[in-house]
Amino acid sequence: MSDTVAKRSAASKAMVDASAKGRALMGGTAAMRAAGETYLPKFEAESATAYKARLHSSWLFNGYRKTVRDMSGRVFDKSAEIAEGAPDQVEEWAKNIDMAGRDLSTFARDVFEDGLSGPGISYIMVDAPPRRGQVTRAQAMAANMRPYFVHLSAEDILGWRTETSDNVTRLSQLRIAETVREIDPEDEFNEIEVDQVRVLDLINGRVQVRLYRKNGDQEWVLYDEPYFVDMPEITVVPFYANRNGFFTGAPLLDDLADVNVAHWQSQSDQRNILRAARVPILHSAGRDDDEAKIVIGANVAVASRNPNAKLEWVEHSGQAISAGRQDLKDLEFQMETHGLQLLVARQGAQSATGEALDAAKETSQLAMTADSLQDALEQAFVWALAYGGITGEVAVTVNKDFGVSMMGAQELSAMLSAVNTGNLSRETFLREMARRGMIRPDIDVEDELQRIEDEGGDLMGGSAEDDQNV
Repeated sequence: MSDTVAKRSAASKAMVDASAKGRALMGGTAAMRAAGETYLPKFEAESATAYKARLHSSWLFNGYRKTVRDMSGRVFDKSAEIAEGAPDQVEEWAKNIDMAGRDLSTFARDVFEDGLSGPGISYIMVDAPPRRGQVTRAQAMAANMRPYFVHLSAEDILGWRTETSDNVTRLSQLRIAETVREIDPEDEFNEIEVDQVRVLDLINGRVQVRLYRKNGDQEWVLYDEPYFVDMPEITVVPFYANRNGFFTGAPLLDDLADVNVAHWQSQSDQRNILRAARVPILHSAGRDDDEAKIVIGANVAVASRNPNAKLEWVEHSGQAISAGRQDLKDLEFQMETHGLQLLVARQGAQSATGEALDAAKETSQLAMTADSLQDALEQAFVWALAYGGITGEVAVTVNKDFGVSMMGAQELSAMLSAVNTGNLSRETFLREMARRGMIRPDIDVEDELQRIEDEGGDLMGGSAEDDQNV
C-alpha cells in the first residue's frame, strides 16, 4: 500500500499551476466563468448575488485560443507525414497511430496544440499490449498487438525520477495518472470512471509496469500483478514547445494569457457600466414622504402638494464608457503584439520590409517549435520499431513552410526566365511552385515534366524549334 503514489511532485505541480491560466482561456467563456474569482475578482462591497450576475453577463474575447489555433493551423496546413523509406508496417500504423482512430497528423496536431496552450510541454508515450506467456510475432500481428502512441498532458504526469548513465540523463521512474472506464458492476447499462496510477520503473535494463487503484477504504493498493516490458528505457518522450529543464516546460504564450485575462476583467467592467448607464434613474425632489408612491407607466399621473417639487431622469454622462472602450482596444492591440496578427486592423500602413521582418520573427519561433515536435515523433517511432521487432528507420516531415508566400509577378517572371535560359531546372521550378501554393501541392512532378516534354514547348509560350531558329 502507498498513499503517496498519486501525490503530485513539486515539479509537476509547478507545471500544472503554470498552465492553469492557459487551460482556462482555451476552455472559453464557460471555463472562465467556472473559475470565478480566480480571474474575475469580487469587489469589496459587492454582494454574492450581484457578483454572480456580473460574472454570468461577462463573455470572453478569446485572443489566446485564436492564437494557439492559428499557429497550429499554420504548422498543420500540410499534414505531418512519414517520409519515404519507412517500413511498410509503420505506414499502416500511421493510419491509426493511437488505436483510437487518429492518424499521425491528427495525433501530432493535438500534441502540438496541447504543448502550445499549456505549460510549454506535452508528452508522447509509446506502448503496446502486454504479451503474457510465449507470443510469437505472427501471433501478435494476427491479434493486432502492435505498438501505438498515447498522448499525455502535463496534468497526466504525477512525478518522475531520473538517472545519469554515460553522461546521458534518462527517466528511471515515471508515475502517470489515468482514468479507466468500466461497466458498473451494479448496472450493466452504466459506465463508471476508475482512477488509476501507472508506475513505470527502469530496473536492470527492463521496464516494470505497476498499476495502482483505490480499495474500499480509499487506499491506493497494487492492482493486478506487475509485469515487465523488454525495453531498455521508459518510452515517454517530451515535446518541448518551450523547454526550461529536463522533462519540464514553461508556458510559451504566458504574456498573451495575462493580457487576455486583463481584457476579460475590463470587458466585465464595461458590460457592468453599460448596464447601469442604459437604465436612467428617476430623481424626485420636494415630495413629502407621506405622499403617494410614484408609479411609472402610461395613463398614470404623478402629483405633489409641494409646488416646488420636481421629477427628472438622471443619466450617465458616458465618459467612463468611452474610457472603458479605449482600454479594451488597447488590450486587443497588446494581444496582437504578443502573437495575434489577424485580430484587429492596423492603424497605419506598414512597409513591406517591416511586414517581412515581423513574419520572419514569428516564423523562426514557430519553426523551432515544429522542429521540436518532429524530433519527438521520430524518437517515438524509434521505440515503436523496437516494440514491434522491426529494423529500419522512420523520418517524419512536419511542415515548416508556413512563412512562404505566393510569388509575385516579378518573381514569377524571373524564375521563368531562369528556366528558359538553363539556369534553373523545370523540376525545381515546379516543386517551388507547389511549395508556394501556386499549383496543387500533391502534383506529380515527374508526370508533369513528361507532359511538358510531350507538348514540346518552353515555359514562355515558344517551342524548342523556335529557339533554334532565333
